[in-house]
Amino acid sequence: MTTQSNNNIEKSPSLAEVKLKYKNNQPIESFSEITSPEKAEQVLREIWDTDSIQLKEEFIVLLLNNAKKLLGWSKISSGGTTATIVDPATVFQVALLANATSIILAHNHPSGNINPSQADKNLTKRIKESGKMLGISVEDHLILTLETCISFREKEIIW
Repeated sequence: MTTQSNNNIEKSPSLAEVKLKYKNNQPIESFSEITSPEKAEQVLREIWDTDSIQLKEEFIVLLLNNAKKLLGWSKISSGGTTATIVDPATVFQVALLANATSIILAHNHPSGNINPSQADKNLTKRIKESGKMLGISVEDHLILTLETCISFREKEIIW
């Protein structure tokens, strides 16, 4: 019986190679530190298109390192006036790609109603539980309207 090392395996032209890449050319010292819901809201309001915050529901994730420095952000989904579909796998795909150790979830309510729905609570719980398996903690979930914001952590919703 002969053995073959991985270095001697021929690459098959029929196999697709998957490469993942995250690159940030800024020094880590220049990254914003997010240690409060107020700071997260400030960053989110810089990101969010003020025209769309009242028109359609969107879901954004902020990606943080161990020192709570903001590595980046990603819009996970964009929906209609009353809902958007969020796939937790997509949330963690982005988080793993950025080598994030924690995340902050955020979405808007175009209606102006700041209260989280049962679907919002269920999604947060599902993402938190999934994150535990991956070693990525969910620091908070914020709901924004044009004028105000609510923090799930501050209101002790599913925390």
